[in-house]
Amino acid sequence: MSLKTKAKKSVTITITIALILFTYNTWEDYKVKYRDSLRQVVIENVERLRLCRKPQNGYLIFECPECGARKYVPFTCKSRICTSCGTKSANEWADKIHHRLLRVPYKHVVFTIPDTLWELFRNPNHQKILFLASKVTMEEMIRFSNKRSKKKVKLKIGMIQVLQTYGADMKYDPHIHSIVTEGGFESKKNWIHVDFIKYEGWRKKWQYELLTRLKKELPRSTETNTFIDRHFKNYPKGFVVYGKRRFEKREGWNMARYIGRYVKHPPIAESRITRYDGKQVTFWYEDTKTKQRITVTMDKFEFVHRLLSHVPEKNFKVVRYIGLYSRRGYKHRQTEFSDEEAVLIIRSWRDEIKRIFQYDPLLCPKCNTEMELVEICYCGTESYPVNDLYPGKPPPEESFLSQQEKVQLVVSLIIENRNGRGANIEKVVSEAEKRGMGGGEVLSDIERLKFEGYAYQHKNGEICYVY
Repeated sequence: MSLKTKAKKSVTITITIALILFTYNTWEDYKVKYRDSLRQVVIENVERLRLCRKPQNGYLIFECPECGARKYVPFTCKSRICTSCGTKSANEWADKIHHRLLRVPYKHVVFTIPDTLWELFRNPNHQKILFLASKVTMEEMIRFSNKRSKKKVKLKIGMIQVLQTYGADMKYDPHIHSIVTEGGFESKKNWIHVDFIKYEGWRKKWQYELLTRLKKELPRSTETNTFIDRHFKNYPKGFVVYGKRRFEKREGWNMARYIGRYVKHPPIAESRITRYDGKQVTFWYEDTKTKQRITVTMDKFEFVHRLLSHVPEKNFKVVRYIGLYSRRGYKHRQTEFSDEEAVLIIRSWRDEIKRIFQYDPLLCPKCNTEMELVEICYCGTESYPVNDLYPGKPPPEESFLSQQEKVQLVVSLIIENRNGRGANIEKVVSEAEKRGMGGGEVLSDIERLKFEGYAYQHKNGEICYVY
C-alpha cells in the first residue's frame, strides 16, 4: 500500500455485518418482524456468527514449554455470512479446484435468466433446473462447435457449476457461473479441442432447455402454458449466455477464487458498506453496464433481509461437478493432461497468518520459543481463563474495550513501539495481548487500518501509522 501523506484526525472503523446485526438490537427486532418467514438455517448461521472467535465457541490452548506462557486461539464460526470465514473457505476451495483442473484451455461461462423469472427460482427444486439445463446446453455447445469432425461425436467435457443468487446490489438474481473445458474426450479417450464457440447462437438452446424443464415442474394449467409461451415470445433471441473469457490452467486459481467467493462468502463485501447509523445502511456497488459506482441507502431491516435471503438451505449443493470433474469422471483422468504428481498444499491458520502478516502467532512473546498445543476446549466459557496466561505473575488487568477503543489501542502501540519508520507487528501483538486483546483481534484491526489508508506495512513485517 502506498504511503498517504494527508493528515487524518480520527480512526475509521470498518462497518461489519456483525456490527449491523448485533448492535441497536437489530437481530432481535428482525426475528420478531419476520418471525413467520424466518428459516431455521438463517437463525443458525446468524447465531454462529455471533460466537465467531469468541470464548463461548471453544478454543485451542497453546503453552510455551520454556516459560509456561499460554495463548488461546478461538474457533471460527464457518457461517455463510461471515466475511472472515468466507474468505478462508473461498481460498481453500480455489486451491482444490486449481489442483484438479486439467492442463487444457477453459472458458468462464455465465448462464442468465430474465428478471421475470427471478422470484420463481427461489424454490430450491427449481434451482436444480438451472444446473441441469446449463449442463445439457453446454454439452451440446461443445459437441456441435467441433468443426474438425463431420460426424458430431459426443464428448465428455469437464464443467464446474456454481449457483449465484444475487447481483451487485444484493437483489435476488439467480444465475450459473461455470468453468468449462474447451473440448472433451471422445469414447477412445482422445482429446478433441474446440477452439471456437459462438455463444450467441446457443441462447435459444439455453432458453429451450430451461423453460421446457420448468414447465414440467409447474402445475399443469392454462396459466402455466401462457406463462411459458410468453417467455418464448418476449425473448425471440433466447436468454443471455456470456462466454468470452478464456483462460489456461495456470490462471485457474484466480478464476476459481473469483467464482469461489459465491460459494460461502456473504453477498456483499464489508469494504462496500460505508455508513450505518442504527437505522439505515449505506453501501455502494458498480453497475455492470455503465461501470459507474452507485450508492444505495436503505432501512437496516431491508438490508438484513436481502443479506439473509441468499443463505441456501442446509445440504443444498451450490456447486456441481460435471463430466470429467464428477466423482466417476475423476477416476478415469489418467492422461497426459492431468498433473498427477502435483501436491495439494493445505495451509493451516498458522501458515496463513505467517504468509499474510509475516508473523508467527505461535512464537512465545516472552522467550521466542515455539508454543505447543496442550488442550482443546470444546464447551467454551464466557471468557478465557486469563489467570493462567502468565503463571506466577499477576494477570493483566481485564479490559472490556469497545471496537473503537481497541483500534485506538493498536494505533497507540504502533506509535509507541516505532523503531525507525515502523513498529514490529510481533511486538505490537505482544503488547496488545498483555492488555487483554487477542492476537487475532490485533491483526484484524491492523488490516482495517491498512484498508482505510491509516497504516501501511513494509515487507520486513513492520507496520507504520499515517497521521
